[in-house]
Amino acid sequence: MPGLVGRFARTVMAGRRGRLVRWYSGGGGDDDGGGSTEDAQARELIDRQLKLAPAGGHQVLIVQPYIKWGANKDRNTRPEIKADESRSLVRTLAEWSVTDTLLVGLTSYRKHTFFGPGNVDAIALRVARDRRITAVFVSVNVLKPIQHQHLEHRFGVPVYDRYLMVVQIFRRHAITREAKLQVALAELPYIWSRIRGVQDGYAERLGTEAGQIALSGKLGYDDKKDLLKSYEKKLKKLVEKLRSHRQHLRHNRTNKDLPVVAVVGYTNAGKTSLVRALTGDVGLVPKDCLFATLDVTVHGGVLPSNMTVLYVDTIGFISDIPTRLIEPFIATLEDAMFADVIVHVRDMSHPNVIVQKAHVEETLKNLSINPELLNGVIDVGNKVDRLDNVEPDGSSVFISCTTGEGLEELKKKIESQIMKATGRRTIKIRVRTGRDEYEWLRTHTAIVNINTDGDYSVMEVIVTQSDLDVFKSLFIRKKISS
Repeated sequence: MPGLVGRFARTVMAGRRGRLVRWYSGGGGDDDGGGSTEDAQARELIDRQLKLAPAGGHQVLIVQPYIKWGANKDRNTRPEIKADESRSLVRTLAEWSVTDTLLVGLTSYRKHTFFGPGNVDAIALRVARDRRITAVFVSVNVLKPIQHQHLEHRFGVPVYDRYLMVVQIFRRHAITREAKLQVALAELPYIWSRIRGVQDGYAERLGTEAGQIALSGKLGYDDKKDLLKSYEKKLKKLVEKLRSHRQHLRHNRTNKDLPVVAVVGYTNAGKTSLVRALTGDVGLVPKDCLFATLDVTVHGGVLPSNMTVLYVDTIGFISDIPTRLIEPFIATLEDAMFADVIVHVRDMSHPNVIVQKAHVEETLKNLSINPELLNGVIDVGNKVDRLDNVEPDGSSVFISCTTGEGLEELKKKIESQIMKATGRRTIKIRVRTGRDEYEWLRTHTAIVNINTDGDYSVMEVIVTQSDLDVFKSLFIRKKISS
């Protein structure tokens, strides 16, 4: 067993220099760390990337613990459902596979060992007998350093908790520089909780930039702490700069007066599929995996009235998201706070759909979203094609992105909610065909219908109050004054 640990440690300490710095920074420029000795030293630590798995990935034994009874028992979710999500997390990493899943019932979680000695022995024996197993995933939020150290020593293979698993997925699915920085920043609190353990020879198995600071054997604890503080300050500065840029882009969208619809929901509920169906954007390719979307993306669509809207596709929720990953998770939902309408997509075929709905609603409430926006959330039940029967509940729109069922009804509901939320209204105006008033309305409003009669056209348009005031100022008051 110790030999396995030694080989793993040597494997993960290998890696190309500079890869991680380029991963989050995009390479080059003053923002990448400047030229100070301290920055160079920090980058040297970061460059020694840990390899979480060999090139072929890991073959994972999933251990799904649960409290069997008492006040801490989870009465909302069965352990079998949690185990299904744990398997989905592992399979999201393309090179990884699941060898088996163990459900382990406990009366409590042990402070130093997490499991009791009997369970630890049983799991260790399972790993020893099955040579396929190269890692163990204990599906809890975060293992304490002492627990992590104990289990890796006993099992003889790398041990992952949900934090380590999710942060790996985040890193693989982060495309934009902002998302990569948010993930890098989210890694730091985890490392802060670990660096004290390094003094006792504890080698953390985190495949992240921040992990290099905790793992370096060249520096003492105080030096690592100082470098980590400096690195964290630099990341926060970069994130703030990109956040300001994002606010600028959001401001530009507002100035263009295009309604914004934020699409939220659990990961794999069909958010990207819905945005594709509503916009006709064939470039959007939904993926059947968790966290297929990490970066916020914006896509234009047209409603039945010909009104153009912007759909914002956000990161998906998961149950029991590790606390230290909340920051980048919430950051991706910022666009929902500034949308005109929120669409909450649910997978109606999921056995935990009711609990998931409550989780999303509770999270949105905690985002300090405008109460009117929160009260106007459109609830969408997706994947009804997978069910034999769905009973209408009077408040949800049931759809299937696969068959197209319910999409037209949803578009009409979105349109109605936008009209209410933004103060838009439908009016008819008679203008000379092809003249300035005609062309202005075609450019600045959504054209519902045009009836032409000789030199004149009756234009039915959707208009904001501000655009209507501009129209009156340019054409009606101008004519009166002349």
